[in-house]
Amino acid sequence: MNAQLPPASFKPARLKPDRLKPWQALALIASLSLIWGYNWVMMKTAVTYSPPFAFAAIRFLGGAIVLMLTFKLMGRSLHFRALLPRWRVVVLIGALQTALCFGLVTWALSTGTAGRSAVLNYTMPLWVLVFSVLLLKERVPGAQWWAAGLALIGIVLISVDGGKSGSLPAVMLALGAGLTWGLGVVVTKRATRDGAMDNLALTAWQMLAGAIMLCIVALLVPEAPINWTPAFITALLYNIGPATPLAYVIWFTLLNRLDAGLASLGILLTPLLGLLLSTLQLGERPGLVEGVGMGLILVAIAGLGWVSSRQARERSQANRLS
Repeated sequence: MNAQLPPASFKPARLKPDRLKPWQALALIASLSLIWGYNWVMMKTAVTYSPPFAFAAIRFLGGAIVLMLTFKLMGRSLHFRALLPRWRVVVLIGALQTALCFGLVTWALSTGTAGRSAVLNYTMPLWVLVFSVLLLKERVPGAQWWAAGLALIGIVLISVDGGKSGSLPAVMLALGAGLTWGLGVVVTKRATRDGAMDNLALTAWQMLAGAIMLCIVALLVPEAPINWTPAFITALLYNIGPATPLAYVIWFTLLNRLDAGLASLGILLTPLLGLLLSTLQLGERPGLVEGVGMGLILVAIAGLGWVSSRQARERSQANRLS
C-alpha cells in the first residue's frame, strides 16, 4: 500500500494554465452546482423505478467507462502502469468513495427524501476533520471545531425527528454515506503523502473499482427487477452523462485554474440546491425540527469550507514568498 509511484511513469509537469476570467469561473461554478444539485432529484426519480444497488451499479459502471473515454479524448493519460503498484489503495478509495458512499446514499434515497439525503451526505467535511485528527494527526483551527459542533447539533435534530417519523434508518444511511466519503478523502490525502498520484486517473480507476463492487452487491442482494420507464432511463442517462464526465471535467478545470477555496463553492452549493430543487420538483417539505437541523448543517459546511479556503490561501502566499 505504501509503495512509491515510479516517477518516470508520469509525464513532465505542464505549465500552469491561465486563470479563469471571473465570468468563466462563475459560469463553471454555477453549472457544476446545478448539475450535481439537480442530480439528487434524478437519483430519487431513478430509485422509484429501480432497486438501489442495481441503479448504483449501472450508474457507476457506465459513468466510469464514459469518464475514461472522455479523459482519453481529452488526451489525458489514465496512468495505468503508474497506479498498478498501488492498486490496493485505489481499491480502498473506490470502496469508500464510490461503493460504500453511493451504495448507502442510494439506499437512503429509496426510503427517504432527496433533500435530507443530500444535506447529510455533504457532512463529508465534518468527517474529514475528525479523521484528519485521528488518522493523520493534523491540527485544526478552533473555528473548524465550532463549525463541527454546529453540524453535530444539526445531525442530532434530524436524527431525533427521524426517530419520531420512522425515517431514522434513511437518516443513518445518508449519514453513513457522508462518513465513508470523508474517510475516503483522508485515505486519499494519506496516499498522496506516500507518492504523488494523478487526480484524474485516480478518480477514473477508483470509480471503476467501486462500480465493480456495486455490481457484485447488486447480483448477491435479492432485489426487484428494474422498471425501464422513460423517467428511469432519463435519470440513468443523466447520471452516466452530465453528472459524471461533464461534471468531473468542470471540477478539475476549476481546481487547475482557480483557487481551491473558490473552486469548492461548487461543492458547498450542491446540497443547498439539492434541497431547494427537491422541494420544488418533488414537493418535499421538511418539518420545523428537520429544517432547522438541515440549516445548521449547511451553515457548518459553509464555515468549514471558508476556514479551509483561508488556510489554502495562506499556504499559497507562504509558498510564493519562500
